[in-house]
Amino acid sequence: MKRKPTLRFILGDQLSREISSLRDADPARDMVLMAEVAEETVYVPHHPKKIAFLFSAMRHFALELRNEGFCVDYVTLADPANSGSFASELARAVSRHQAVSVVVTHPGEWRVLDAMQVWEQAAGVPVEIREDDRFVCPLPRFRRWAEGKRQLRMEFFYREMRRATGLLMEQDGEPVGGRWNFDTENRKPVPARLDMPPAFFVKPDAITQEVLALVGTRFAGNFGTLDGFDYAVTASDARRALAHLLPIRCHPLATTRMRCGRAKIDCFTQCFRPI
Repeated sequence: MKRKPTLRFILGDQLSREISSLRDADPARDMVLMAEVAEETVYVPHHPKKIAFLFSAMRHFALELRNEGFCVDYVTLADPANSGSFASELARAVSRHQAVSVVVTHPGEWRVLDAMQVWEQAAGVPVEIREDDRFVCPLPRFRRWAEGKRQLRMEFFYREMRRATGLLMEQDGEPVGGRWNFDTENRKPVPARLDMPPAFFVKPDAITQEVLALVGTRFAGNFGTLDGFDYAVTASDARRALAHLLPIRCHPLATTRMRCGRAKIDCFTQCFRPI
């Protein structure tokens, strides 16, 4: 008799093989669930490129997992049976696959975390919410730091974490460079004549083109356009984008505050999927 699976629910900002919900996953007995749901596209107005970026990255990650041997239940936005919410799609998947439990990683938004509180009731099976340990500072540690403070200022938290981790710190406990920040230097005006380094582009493949067609139709009324969509939506392309970006960030002009057109700004910033 086939063993009933555990459902591993992966959200759109959790596209990493190292995510806690997948770390002990077994392709032979576990089912991965991913879903493009309407409620995540309309709770605030989103630029079409953001929606397309997430959906394309999700579909590519699903393909990577399938190539690794996982069974992936992927619900597209255009699926007529798509109920439009995480809770309902989870309940449908549990029923489809007769799953005995659900494992998910702590979301990056309080809004989604609040919604997760009813998932167990909706699905009718235990739902384990695991810590997202991709962060340098776990939530419990942040809560301890914030307790009793009248004001939560990023600058002070940033210093505390540098002391705790040793990141950008000298052996004598002083910050690298002798100062905690160089904000003043990072706000130099842009020179009148700008010799820009080349930008990094990825040509949309068939998966991305399908997503662009979907988003272009469904979100035609949203602000912004899909023109020039050339983002890295796979882990391999993200590594290429990062390798391209790092030397540019050391360019002398990288200390300037960019008040110019997109073509110039893109040389110093890059949008790519988590590696």
